[in-house]
Amino acid sequence: MLKHAKQSLVYTAIFCLGYFIACGGGGTVQSTSAGGGPTPTGTVPQMVSSDWRPVALAQSGTGVQSALAALLWSAGFSARSKATITNPSAVGQSYESDCAVTYLGGGGSPGIHRGLYSGLLSIPYRYADWEPCSGIEWLASVGADENGNPQGYPVVLDGTINTLVAYGTFVSGNRWRCVDTTNTTALSDGSVVRAYYDLAHDAIILGSGTTQLSLMCSITIPSGDDVMEVHVQWLKS
Repeated sequence: MLKHAKQSLVYTAIFCLGYFIACGGGGTVQSTSAGGGPTPTGTVPQMVSSDWRPVALAQSGTGVQSALAALLWSAGFSARSKATITNPSAVGQSYESDCAVTYLGGGGSPGIHRGLYSGLLSIPYRYADWEPCSGIEWLASVGADENGNPQGYPVVLDGTINTLVAYGTFVSGNRWRCVDTTNTTALSDGSVVRAYYDLAHDAIILGSGTTQLSLMCSITIPSGDDVMEVHVQWLKS
């Protein structure tokens, strides 16, 4: 709890600084359609959706660099996008989902597999819904729990999902990370998107409704170890 409180304070301070710098720069957004229209000029709105905090709205440049990723990865990682977005959305979005570290009593394993080696785990996306990686919901397939009621973060105006970044720790305490800056998927206004852990392939994937998106990054787990903590970030540009 203390760790999360300190992290939250640091992120809030950096976010506020970035917000005032961005807003001070001015700029305009040009759009003639719900899908975003012409390429925006100057600065564009950047929505930050996270299970750490309520949705926030800031401004960023017209590139597809994530405002949220810039904050969380400033400690030594780079999440700068290499994706080429030919028709960027008028509202850029940054998303984050996490499952936390946990230690179970009675000899239980804190690893994400917990004896399961197929199916998917839906990584939490609801604000303040912190769960251990060893206890999140198991699903047979993308969107298997939706029953016609799509779950996940909202997509505001048409855009392209891109730049998937994931990192965390193993049970051993060693760190891991994986990145996909190549694959992209276009989603329409009103869609939803969320992250999953693919148990069979030890990969982070994204889904919208019952459709798996093209983005994916794989994790190499050392023999005898397991994933214990997961942080996932991705963009809509």
